[in-house]
Amino acid sequence: MRYLLRRRLLWMAACVGIAATLWAVVPTAQADGFNPDLLKTGMALPDVVQAFGQPIRMEWVNQKGTPVLFLFYPTEDRFSLLRPFGNDLVTLEDGRTYTPLGFVTEILAGWGKKFYDQARFPQP
Repeated sequence: MRYLLRRRLLWMAACVGIAATLWAVVPTAQADGFNPDLLKTGMALPDVVQAFGQPIRMEWVNQKGTPVLFLFYPTEDRFSLLRPFGNDLVTLEDGRTYTPLGFVTEILAGWGKKFYDQARFPQP
């Protein structure tokens, strides 16, 4: 009986250790694909695609007669508790968060939720 209890406690400790390790490693691996700190206005569209890979989604927006191409890259929402104060991510229908990048004539004009909302709903 005593060995059975010890074996169960050892098994539970091993499971908790494995779960904690996977929890710490997997989100880090997912966040490596897109780093918004590397973005600079004026970057060419092919340079952005080469640096960050193919986007998950694309969308055209007509901003006062100027077509703006938005590329959406999945971005981990690390500061979800600060969401009421605003962040630069857009949550789409699938519930995941993305960083939208806006291109005018294949040149990066801006990125983030604020830029995306201004392009979609311009102020009169």
